[in-house]
Amino acid sequence: MLNIKLLLKMSLKIWIILVFKLGMICPRSSALSCARSYVDGKWISEVDCGGPDGMSKIMNELQLKAEDEKRRLADKDWTVFQRRMYGDVDFYRGWNDYVKGFGNSEGDYWLGLGELHERTKGGNMALEIKMIAKATGIHSVANYSNFQIGPASDNYRLTVSGYTGNASGDSFSYHNNRQFSTYDADHDSSANDCSSDYEGGWWYRSCANSNLNGNFNKTGDKGIWWEYYSNRSFVPEHLIYTEMKFRRIFRER
Repeated sequence: MLNIKLLLKMSLKIWIILVFKLGMICPRSSALSCARSYVDGKWISEVDCGGPDGMSKIMNELQLKAEDEKRRLADKDWTVFQRRMYGDVDFYRGWNDYVKGFGNSEGDYWLGLGELHERTKGGNMALEIKMIAKATGIHSVANYSNFQIGPASDNYRLTVSGYTGNASGDSFSYHNNRQFSTYDADHDSSANDCSSDYEGGWWYRSCANSNLNGNFNKTGDKGIWWEYYSNRSFVPEHLIYTEMKFRRIFRER
């Protein structure tokens, strides 16, 4: 024999859904647009919708949640390997630290050259660099369609090309085909030690058009910057935020 109380609850539940759906399509008074159910002898509000205005707010919140989920799924394919945002992690480190990685993946962070090589050695990787300018607060992005890090035997040589984006210029391709350098492992082509002069670990050439692993608390060559062209000369744009990440891409044959 059917449980009368259970049957009543099921019927009321169906009525609630109908009222709530119709309320979104045909706005009505607060009293009618707020569905209620009978639970354990009491009428309990299912949705505190607050009339048509409240229901509109609910729909906006649902839309925002859907957009957040879409962004989360889009970011899922990316692997962040560098981030500067708080300045609480020292990036002026030796070779072994840069190979192993350091920092906090939720804050200032370096994944590690060893992992970078293992995860990119198959090729078909895209790179995205996000930056925020210190002086203006302008957000910019530099995208590269080809990104790969070589093995330890080649000092984690950088391969990067295919720039697009709204950054103030392509200041990373200058470092293409360069080996990684730190203050205790100088692999740049300069007579000087670029890593010591710029206080960071990077794919220095002779020496740099960008220095995203520089000193967070300094300006000038030793700071965090991305070079741009202005008044017929190159000028470093100092940054308060950087994030570098890669993902696999599938190319058409």
